[in-house]
Amino acid sequence: MLELMQKGGVFMIPIVALSIFVTAVILFKGYQFWRLQLLNTQFVDQFFGYLYQGNLKSAMPLVNASPNPIARVIESAVSCIFGSNLPLERSRDEIRRVAHFQIRQLETYMKGLEMSSNISPLLGLLGTVQGMVMAFATLEHASTRIDPSLLAGGIWTALITTVAGLMVAIPSLAAHYWFESRIDKTQAIMQDTVIRIINLHSQMQNPGSQTAYAQQAAPQAAGAQAGFTQQAFQGVF
Repeated sequence: MLELMQKGGVFMIPIVALSIFVTAVILFKGYQFWRLQLLNTQFVDQFFGYLYQGNLKSAMPLVNASPNPIARVIESAVSCIFGSNLPLERSRDEIRRVAHFQIRQLETYMKGLEMSSNISPLLGLLGTVQGMVMAFATLEHASTRIDPSLLAGGIWTALITTVAGLMVAIPSLAAHYWFESRIDKTQAIMQDTVIRIINLHSQMQNPGSQTAYAQQAAPQAAGAQAGFTQQAFQGVF
């Protein structure tokens, strides 16, 4: 391995550095998502199950005990919508602030991971081009004593950097897409939960909607998440 790195030339140094960075970021993000229990969102359905029964005291301990960033947004939404007399617009601003902060925490080092997946193959290609130039320069100096092995040896040595660059780019790109998909899903659930909390508060404030509220409570408590659209959520996040 060390011999291949030496043959790859100077461009192997940044490629190896990027590989170390990518490995560290993947391990960090994996630990971060595991610590925050990002894949565990069952508490959301349990929370709404209690909330639609009017049992907020039993619902909040489920949220408070979860390290999931969705729980922090629910805490903010409940505090602003149910626990304060803030105007709706100011409540939305506060919920938006908490949600954006949580999403920014999840996006830590994501730009670096994306950059590594883009730069490493370019570095590999640059190293290959340099190696090809050196291989043909060697042939030129060989004059009439041309040995095909000189060209073949120069080409395969030059391609080492391309292989190394792709070996860094492929896992970093795959990890970036997976982490990004989890962040997008988390943001979508945040949006959904805030809409449901705001709608529930509106129904509770409107005595004429109590019948519709009671009819809606059963399927919601069973855990069916209400669909949402970006247009419906506009102005909240």
